[in-house]
Amino acid sequence: MNGSTKKYLPDLPITFVSRKRTLETEDASSSATRQQPKRLARGDSVITEATSNLRLSSSSSDLDNLPSSASLFKTRDIEELRVSFEPASAENVVIPDVRDFLATNVQKLQKYILPTLDATAIGNPTFDVENFSDITNDKVQTFVTKLHEVVLNGVQVIGTDETFTDTLVDNLLRITKLDCFPLMIRNHPLNKLYIDGEPMVSSNPEFVVRKKVGKKKLAMLVIGDKHLNNVTSANGYGEPQIAVEILACGSENLRSLGGERPTDQKILAMRVISTYVTFYKAVIPAKYWEALEKGLPKDQSLKIQRWPARNELTSGFNLAQPNGRRVVLIALAKIRESLLQEVERE
Repeated sequence: MNGSTKKYLPDLPITFVSRKRTLETEDASSSATRQQPKRLARGDSVITEATSNLRLSSSSSDLDNLPSSASLFKTRDIEELRVSFEPASAENVVIPDVRDFLATNVQKLQKYILPTLDATAIGNPTFDVENFSDITNDKVQTFVTKLHEVVLNGVQVIGTDETFTDTLVDNLLRITKLDCFPLMIRNHPLNKLYIDGEPMVSSNPEFVVRKKVGKKKLAMLVIGDKHLNNVTSANGYGEPQIAVEILACGSENLRSLGGERPTDQKILAMRVISTYVTFYKAVIPAKYWEALEKGLPKDQSLKIQRWPARNELTSGFNLAQPNGRRVVLIALAKIRESLLQEVERE
């Protein structure tokens, strides 16, 4: 048991006999003897209660050892929550296969793909989008300029104030209309993960996409490298933080339901490290939520799917390359269409 939470058994009741008189009468001695079983019984009761309190404090101690903020979570912490990541076997495990997904959806995004514009050109310090006669659309010029700023800063300055990932991601979400009603972006919403009825962990993701239906539901979160704590291989390149951000979003959804029983929840996530994009999908079972209502889950667990499958610093889809842009833009378009179909069903 952690020394900071160690509790001691309370002192058992002890009777001190006054010796004001040298001799005590036989009646007084007999009376003291008759009281002894009651005192021992009280002592047994105190021991039982104290042992019970120690068991409770052990469970409470486990919760108290969790970081108070999602940004502080490490792999060992999500193991306490029985959460793990696994590589998806195929793209459609994470990115929804949308029924009747029209080719026109792709055609509208084609102007952002720019097949001849690669990472070398975009990362050139002298790059100026106005020098490209084939890039005349002002929205495309804005996107490409923001992409150039991120590439120019490079992976070596991940997490510093000089990065431009935030503005690039914001632009990307708006290009794919994830900020068009009934879908809306919320910037830096404060969420709480409730465990055992208490707000145990705070979460502040960069962007959350919510669905405006009956009760507002958080459907997707996006975190850039600037907001990922400790983006290293030792900490899964921020995946422990992503896990808790997902759970906090789901916890907020449950609170919006009031007294209704928990249901299975699907929450998507996107991690952006420099120009590299990775997608995640979590389907959180109702039984997992029920377990969290009682404390840390013992028998329930959660697996979060990752696409692309590998988890490395530059293993995501690279927005600086034409094919990477194409994959990410189409994936976000499919996610949007899937969310709109969910709104219609709800």
